[in-house]
Amino acid sequence: MIFALFCAISAPAQTKQQRYLDYIERYKAVALQHEKDFGVPASITLAQGILESSVGQSKMALEANNHFGIKAYHWSGEVYGASDSLKQVGYRKYGAPEDSFLDHAKFLKGPRYSVLYQLDVTDYRSWAQGLRDCGYAEDVNYPAKLINIIEQYELYALNGGKRLGSGTIVTKQEEEQQPTSDRWHHRKRHNRTAEQNQVEQEQSSEHQQSFTPMRQGRVASSADND
Repeated sequence: MIFALFCAISAPAQTKQQRYLDYIERYKAVALQHEKDFGVPASITLAQGILESSVGQSKMALEANNHFGIKAYHWSGEVYGASDSLKQVGYRKYGAPEDSFLDHAKFLKGPRYSVLYQLDVTDYRSWAQGLRDCGYAEDVNYPAKLINIIEQYELYALNGGKRLGSGTIVTKQEEEQQPTSDRWHHRKRHNRTAEQNQVEQEQSSEHQQSFTPMRQGRVASSADND
């Protein structure tokens, strides 16, 4: 009985793969620094890096140090995987993986993602959903994939956050007042006027309508960095 209980308690820890832990250990300081400098949650940065680069082992990550699939739009540096005959733009090639992390943080400071910075850095669930809603990825399961990585490897704890339940972002009363599609960008401050909220919703709608993803599960364009 005691042995069975011990196994049950230990099971979650056994599901953690060493290559994930090594990736997190290597890049967590970079992710935390960019959270401080740019406001992108470290948990989100690491989860995206893990997912987009296949834990640093994708061909693009190994050959181009590109951990986030950022395409080479508006890019004067070296390009990876471009093809004139197929009219493929290619991807940005970096000197080191850390350069890719920095570019990712700058990319998310584009106007298309500005609504995300209304969220707390510990609100990884809203950030994950918000990235897709803003057009970062076409994959409907993209938010769930990020959340699973964050929760399995407890990335939410890196910046002092805690694990969030699926119903902890918006209270029941607030849910009744908001359209379902707008719940992810619920503001933590409650002293805003109806006029301010309306302006923000219109701006968010404009950002989403002006974006057409070009590649499922990848950053489609850096045009919003201009």
